Amino acid sequence: MNTPNPDQIEQSAAALAAKWQNRANELLTTEEKHIQQQMKRLLTHPLDKVVLTRMIDQCFRSHDHERVADQVNHLLSEYGVPDFFSRVERLLIQMFMGMGRHFPNIAVPRMVEQMRNSSSRAIIPGESKPLHRHLEKRRAQGVRMNINHLGEAVLGEEEALRRLQTYIEDMRDPDVEYISVKISTLYSQISPMAFEHTVALLVERLSQLLRVAKENYFTRENGEVVPKIVNMDMEEYRDIHITYEAFVRTLEKEEFRDYSAGIVLQAYLPDAYLMQQRLTQWAVRRVKAGGAVIKLRIVKGANLEMELLESSHFNWPLATYDNKMDVDANYKRMVYYAMQPEHIRAVHLGVASHNLFELAYAHELGHALGVTEFFWFEMLEGMADHMRRTLQESVRDILLYAPVASKDQFINAIAYLIRRLDENTSPENFLRYAPYLTTNSHAWTFLKDQFEQSCRRMEAAPASPSRIQDRNTETFDEKTGAFFTNRFTNEPDTDWSLPPNQKWAEAIRDKWRKSADDDPIEIPVVIDGDEIFQDRETRNVIDVTTYNPDSGDAVTTAVYRLAGTEDIRCAVETARRDPDGWRDKTHEQRHQILDRVCHELRKARGDLIGAAAANWGKMFAESDPEVSEAIDFTEFYPHSAKIFHKMDNVRVRPRGVGLVITPWNFPIAIPCGGIAASLAAGNTVLFKPASAAVLTAWELVQCFYRAGVSKKTLQFIPCAGSTAGSELTGNPEVDYIILTGGTDTGLRILKNRPDIQLAAETGGKNATIVTAMSDRDQAIKNIVHSAYSNSGQKCSATSLVILEKEVYDDQLFRRQLADAAKSCKTGSCWAFQNKVGAIIAPPDGDLHRALTQLEEGESWALKPEPVAANPYIWSPGIKWGVQPGGYTHMTEFFGPVIGVMRAQNLDHAIDLVNMTGYGLTSGLESLDRREQEKWKAGIKAGNLYINKGTTGAIVLRQPFGGMGKSALGAGIKAGSPNYVYQFMAFAETGYPAVGDISEDSHLLRIVNEWQIDLRWNRFDADLARDLEKVVYAVKSYLYWWEQEFGQEHDYFHLRGQDNHLRYLPRGRVVVRVSEKDSVFELLARIAAARITGCTATVSIPSGLSNIVTAFLDSHHGRRFFRNGEIVEQTDERLCEIMGEIDRIRYAAADRVPPMVYERAAETGFYVSRTPVYMEGRLELLQYLQEQAVSNNYHRYGNLGERGLI
Repeated sequence: MNTPNPDQIEQSAAALAAKWQNRANELLTTEEKHIQQQMKRLLTHPLDKVVLTRMIDQCFRSHDHERVADQVNHLLSEYGVPDFFSRVERLLIQMFMGMGRHFPNIAVPRMVEQMRNSSSRAIIPGESKPLHRHLEKRRAQGVRMNINHLGEAVLGEEEALRRLQTYIEDMRDPDVEYISVKISTLYSQISPMAFEHTVALLVERLSQLLRVAKENYFTRENGEVVPKIVNMDMEEYRDIHITYEAFVRTLEKEEFRDYSAGIVLQAYLPDAYLMQQRLTQWAVRRVKAGGAVIKLRIVKGANLEMELLESSHFNWPLATYDNKMDVDANYKRMVYYAMQPEHIRAVHLGVASHNLFELAYAHELGHALGVTEFFWFEMLEGMADHMRRTLQESVRDILLYAPVASKDQFINAIAYLIRRLDENTSPENFLRYAPYLTTNSHAWTFLKDQFEQSCRRMEAAPASPSRIQDRNTETFDEKTGAFFTNRFTNEPDTDWSLPPNQKWAEAIRDKWRKSADDDPIEIPVVIDGDEIFQDRETRNVIDVTTYNPDSGDAVTTAVYRLAGTEDIRCAVETARRDPDGWRDKTHEQRHQILDRVCHELRKARGDLIGAAAANWGKMFAESDPEVSEAIDFTEFYPHSAKIFHKMDNVRVRPRGVGLVITPWNFPIAIPCGGIAASLAAGNTVLFKPASAAVLTAWELVQCFYRAGVSKKTLQFIPCAGSTAGSELTGNPEVDYIILTGGTDTGLRILKNRPDIQLAAETGGKNATIVTAMSDRDQAIKNIVHSAYSNSGQKCSATSLVILEKEVYDDQLFRRQLADAAKSCKTGSCWAFQNKVGAIIAPPDGDLHRALTQLEEGESWALKPEPVAANPYIWSPGIKWGVQPGGYTHMTEFFGPVIGVMRAQNLDHAIDLVNMTGYGLTSGLESLDRREQEKWKAGIKAGNLYINKGTTGAIVLRQPFGGMGKSALGAGIKAGSPNYVYQFMAFAETGYPAVGDISEDSHLLRIVNEWQIDLRWNRFDADLARDLEKVVYAVKSYLYWWEQEFGQEHDYFHLRGQDNHLRYLPRGRVVVRVSEKDSVFELLARIAAARITGCTATVSIPSGLSNIVTAFLDSHHGRRFFRNGEIVEQTDERLCEIMGEIDRIRYAAADRVPPMVYERAAETGFYVSRTPVYMEGRLELLQYLQEQAVSNNYHRYGNLGERGLI
């Protein structure tokens, strides 16, 4: 390897860069000086960039000129007219705000045209005449062009094939020499886990393109005829290995042995240098064997914002370097390696940059090595063109990377514009300083120092990947959990883009995919510490993906035992006795054991994934986040329970015996969460898994057993539903039930045992609203993922799509949605290319009707079909034209089919969502913050998602649970700081500690006065004791309202995504008085309802007259309950009005009449009957509804005004 003197190269490069900069300044045109003035104003006023980005991104989404005008006016009214615009432009904008918005059909098209014209320097018009005119102009200037089509997002295979055809037509166009292609535009269903399948398909499509490229030639201005070139662009990190393999394998085909294609490597990835070496060594061998050279384009990378986002959201290491110095050093290191004569003769080099120092370094190095004929400079079309002209005076070859978009594709160019705006205004980017840059300025000195330092860091910059997760070899430090760190963090999912993890998935498949020759796994029941295999009824677990429709046979993967009546009685008795003393352990002791469970869950990740696949065909990519969630539950619940154990004034006890009944659709996370919460609270657990998920449940409970949880503390009781109903759910020795399942199941449990404490997450008819102000490509992507992942069998899945009329009438949207859904590969979980897998059973009832029949007014936008005649596997379906109030609108289907409705506007859409009565998850696709606020205020659902999918809630980040028909019980969310609270019993041992209260209030003034009166003994002794408790209670309530419940909490502050947990008032609360109530119990409930924003009604049994009613009727009582409603009601009347109120609050469970329990059980109405606490952290939860709001506020990684913080 030749070794030029690095100091000399550095010095001569710095001198050449200065020479070029001076010459570039001389070549500036008047128009370019105007552009530089604009950029300088933009950099001087950072908020202008925010406004400009929002205008570009939001104002052209709708096709309605009036809506566009309104949005433009709103943004400019909110932020003001940016200084970025010239004086004349600002005047025109002010005229628009004054008059133009009243004539939108005239003003808006002109504004759109002006915006497009302004961007035409960076994005070439894609219509034939202007495009070819521009290509001819550049050819005449001796400038080569590499065009990149910015079309609509490739969401489905029809669009992918259209894009491929566009590329083929480019190669046949005599005016096009060079195109750039991204793998995401060739194939819409890229899957890193299905690596071989994905690469093979890309090779096939890339081969079609290269064949045409080989057959066509380009004539340069000097008459030279050259081959046409296809260049493979790199995108996000997750695509790097797929892109590399697709490129290499295509060129290894004999037909392309003599064809030269190109590829990009991004220097901001530490992996890039090693990949360059691997690529170069391959290319050298290829050339030695008589093959053609290849071309390499080295760039620094333009997706940093999205890489930062991914790292933040997934808790993965940042894929890129975390500092500019290492990026620049790696860039030069890659250029240096590429320019070695033995390398560059096999890999011709495009040095892509606008940084004159980098270009000068490459220039001087190339001359020193004598390889100038093998490399060229590459720049971006429309960016600092005076620099391009300068370089062209002294170098032989310049290539411009030129994005192309036609008028109707302009909306699709927004991402590119925003990405470039971010890149070119970042603090350390050369182009940030380009406006008025001179070689005697401080900016030049800064850039020169940056260059020199990076030259000296070339060898020291890390050259190994940042992402090193390897599920095959990973080990876990047993002291990293919340038990040791006192800090909770979410568990990272598997990074499937990494080759070792792809191999790990294959190993799981090899282990868990059973054949008819394999012995099935034997699964016992676990009762009173014993694993029982003998003398029990059995059931088979079959692999539904192997179902033979002709014979009706399938591979049996496991055989499990059913607990009988005596088993269940024994289990309940054991749980009540708690012979191994789980309830007697300290919270710290229990927490330590649960920490060991987390360790076992991490080690069992592969087996849990494999068991879920073998059990009923769940996809690996769906089960992997479940394992992470299971670990999160088990880490978080004992950690969050410490909040209550740390209260000096409260004694915490377990409730006793908990029954955990879990579903089949989330066979890992949901069972684990229920078990972990119960154990964290100190309870013994009876675990009844879904019959369709027993194999997965067995793998799960063994993690608990291996960690030290006794088989008498946690008993494993698969049983038939009828047995569970009579012996488990109806058993009076069971203190509470955790259920995840259908609403009907929950109501049956309540009918059987009306007084049971039931915490149930039930069904949902979840809707996503798409307004005219949405990013429609993003909306389709989110809808398809939310609707069809896990084959639509998530309680959070989108099953209803409500489109604002403009979107509904948009035929392109309908076509893209159907294309995206149709393109989701459907089939066995063992074939990793499939994204939609099995349903739990051949469809019947509501699902069968939904998959096979249309209701009045509906049509199929996409008709679902069974795949390969297997009734367990159905392709996605889309019903168009769903009627308000109709069967499809109001019925939960739980399968791979959605209904699409038309709404006049957002208000109408919200009404349609709320009509269903369900309230689990709901989504909104809109970039308009006004619409977002209106939707948040109007929609009735427990989990709200803005500009993101409605599935995939993460512990504490988006605590999960619904409203209305989607929740039975207290309605406290799984994964929230309060979830474990409902499985504990509390006894107050003293007065609550109270901090400062900042806000004055009517109740605070009253209790302060009472406090003085109490000090001077102005109340009789019995009343004084109650009122003193009221004083402490009101202050505690006010304190906790200010500190906790009256605020929105974001526990993680992720980049580009808000995740707020907020507490909504329950609404109308009836404080029911009983004969045993004390004055404290009455006043505390009134105060809690008032402080939380509820409307309180005091309900007194007819004829009741005692000290409580007397106080309420006294001066003090009337003043305390100022303007409050007091009614006398019989229990019968109270039952009659349950449908008109939101909650009844009793002071104790034994004061609730059986009649009230029974009536409440009919509809799942929750009767609050925990003791009344002075401690506000406990009491206020009875009056509040948790709601989680998750909002992807970033745009293509851009953080808007948040980025200025």
